[in-house]
Amino acid sequence: MNVLMRLTLRNLKLNRKRTIVTIIGIILSGAMLCGVAALIASFQDLFIESAKVTDGNYHATLYEVPVKDMGVILNNANTETGMLTRNEGFSKLENADEYMKPYILVKAYDEIALKNMPVRLTEGRFPVKENEIVVSEQLSSQKTLGLKIGQEITLPLGNRRNNGEILDQNDEFLETEEFEPLRTQTYIITGMVERPRFESFGTPAYIAITYLDKNSLTAEDTVNISILLEKPKKIYAAVPKMAEAAGVSDYSYNRELLRWMGITNNGNYYRMLLSIGSIIISLIIIGSVTVIYNAFAISVNERKKQFGMLSSVGATMKQIKKTVYFEGLIIGLIGIPIGILSGILGIGATISIINPILQESMIDTGVSLRLVVSPMVIIFTVVFSAFIIMLSAYLPAQKASRVFPIEAIRLTADYRIKGKKLRTSKLTRWIFGFEGELALKNLKRNRKRYRTTVFSLFISIVLFVSFSAFMMYGFESSEIYYRDIPYDISVYKFADDSDDAREFFDQVAAMEGIKEYVVPRTLHVNGIEKDFDKSGFKNYINQYYQNRNEITEYYVNFSIITLNREAFDNYIKKIGLDPSEFESSEKVEAVLINKDLVTFEKYITYEPADVSKGDVLRLYENQYDETKAPAWFDLEIAAVTDQFPFGLTYNNSINLIVSEADFESIRSFMSEENRQDGDYSQIMINSDDPDALEQSIRELHSQKFAGTISVHNALAMQRDMNRTKLIISIFLYGFITLITLIGVTNIFNTINTNIALRRREIAMLKSVGLTPEGFSKMMRYESIFYGLKALLYGLPVSILVSFLMHRSFGSAFDFGFRLPWNSILYCIIGVFLITFITMVHAGRKLKNDNIADTLKAENL
Repeated sequence: MNVLMRLTLRNLKLNRKRTIVTIIGIILSGAMLCGVAALIASFQDLFIESAKVTDGNYHATLYEVPVKDMGVILNNANTETGMLTRNEGFSKLENADEYMKPYILVKAYDEIALKNMPVRLTEGRFPVKENEIVVSEQLSSQKTLGLKIGQEITLPLGNRRNNGEILDQNDEFLETEEFEPLRTQTYIITGMVERPRFESFGTPAYIAITYLDKNSLTAEDTVNISILLEKPKKIYAAVPKMAEAAGVSDYSYNRELLRWMGITNNGNYYRMLLSIGSIIISLIIIGSVTVIYNAFAISVNERKKQFGMLSSVGATMKQIKKTVYFEGLIIGLIGIPIGILSGILGIGATISIINPILQESMIDTGVSLRLVVSPMVIIFTVVFSAFIIMLSAYLPAQKASRVFPIEAIRLTADYRIKGKKLRTSKLTRWIFGFEGELALKNLKRNRKRYRTTVFSLFISIVLFVSFSAFMMYGFESSEIYYRDIPYDISVYKFADDSDDAREFFDQVAAMEGIKEYVVPRTLHVNGIEKDFDKSGFKNYINQYYQNRNEITEYYVNFSIITLNREAFDNYIKKIGLDPSEFESSEKVEAVLINKDLVTFEKYITYEPADVSKGDVLRLYENQYDETKAPAWFDLEIAAVTDQFPFGLTYNNSINLIVSEADFESIRSFMSEENRQDGDYSQIMINSDDPDALEQSIRELHSQKFAGTISVHNALAMQRDMNRTKLIISIFLYGFITLITLIGVTNIFNTINTNIALRRREIAMLKSVGLTPEGFSKMMRYESIFYGLKALLYGLPVSILVSFLMHRSFGSAFDFGFRLPWNSILYCIIGVFLITFITMVHAGRKLKNDNIADTLKAENL
């Protein structure tokens, strides 16, 4: 170690406080960089593991591979693991509970596929023999089958055909299709599995899985081969070559898994994760560079005289520059490891706090968020932290190397001040007094240091207010949808028999704890407008017909809705009418709800119609058969309102509420296809305990009714949203706090050091009569001027950023621009509090200084 390096170490020890504050800045920036990188890696791991559960742990699947060519794929140099599956065939269910799901699809998996495919065992065990089978819970719940573990079932297996074409699980059930039995197979049920994703509501078959024994396959058989690659990044090049070598043309990729691994052709979500991380890291770098740059700039300023003396006795520009970089190396060696450790511990603690919350939101997958600290996270943090230190030290090092010895020793460059630049108005002296004027002159004299402090405050203000606005707008946008759901529970019943659905809804409505319910039925009809200028539906046409100048006829969509008697009477009374007025059999009357929502360009409500009470609408039914003319009918408007009945909301059409008698009258002369639209299918409920009610509804249906129901628990969705908001809040506010801490560290370092560097100056002022009270007033005024200047620049920029964010959200959602006033208030208070406390802390140490000793002092 040479003399200059030892001198640098000695300088760091003599100025411990500045050194410690600089190291704290590096620790904070290192902790944030490591924390963000670890967080991105941890969430990527969460999404990858979730994709494995929901979509399977494989990268690609090649279909209908001849058994004789399996080795081409399984023994390929790129293949790490191969798993075999095949479809054994469909089996027709007689008297199925679900009309649109009348089949069982039997799949066969080998032992590796059973471990990696998205099939989760809930009861029993997986099959280990070809005569064993597991069935989905939905299939086992079929009352007509009564399936249980240990039961033996015989299934006729075959194909679905429609006009000679073979259909698969992706083809929905068609009334014209036929079942072609090919063979019969007997199985013993060994377990139940959760409904897999490929057995959704729209698919025609329930899933059952048997064991695939490779040894029983013949050379003429075909199988599907799913593979995991040793180097997944090569998948888009490797799989087509494998398929060509095996002589197959049909293959697919597990895009959900690949997307989160970052190796998909269209990784929007992955890019989103990286872009958010990049923005956050950029902000960290800006804040960190400000802190560390200030520390080096102050150090170089303070040691300018020292550098001049060293230069005068032979130190070269290169050597002086090296001393500044050496200083950066020392504080980096101390700060970076502590920062990495702090980041890991901080994110680990945060994950342990949010994991219980996250588990409730991700209960379907059972995957938890775990801390992932890969070598790349550590390397990334070290490289970026070193880059920040190097970037921060570069300009001060350049400045130090260009010092002229005589000028540096005499410090003449620091005192080249023109009196004109220090002038203050008489108003300043009158308002703030001598001490205020002196404070303002000092800030003007040290413009660089003043601007550095103001910039630190400015960055903290902009970040704090902008992130608060981002959270406010984000949460307000997400809440718009939930505000428009006017019920706790919605139940949709899939059934062929409307009377069966009505009986089910009647029993649900009689349950305890229900405060209000509605059973709506809907008919979808149309109206034609030929003369736009005279149309009462100009607003509707404007919203849905963008190129209306090219159109001669406009089709307006209407929904004719009736409610159960109690809900209908309550609604009619709510809008100020008498329900008895709608009991007349002479004419068909409706209440027109003149309120709808459009989402073409933004999420906004509007009034679709310009019609009045007494107007008559000429409407017609949807035409399914072009050989038959649609039924036309007249509907008189009894009232126009903007209020919806309980349970109903926007549906992209004009809503007409009618009594049950009028509804049946309209329905009676419609075609069979249109009449079916008006069947009983849904009930909406407000209750005291939605969760308990949901459980009761499911139990009632499973015990007494056939078919399938879909229960939508809006309260549960609201809870999920609140949990998501809480998680986002924890991370965003944590980030804001750390960024603010970097800003506070910067402010403390700058102000504290600036005051310390003015020690002799302040001693000189005391020697000519500045009293302790006057000194305190001067410190207070300086803190006020710092705060005012920072707020003068910071608040307008924050408001501008908030406005730009509002415009971004406003492209999809319609809500007024407003500012996060609470955050702005906290910001104003915080700025003055931070500057005042720092100034007081720095000034207190100078109060009792001995004037003679201070004037001789060289170090802080």
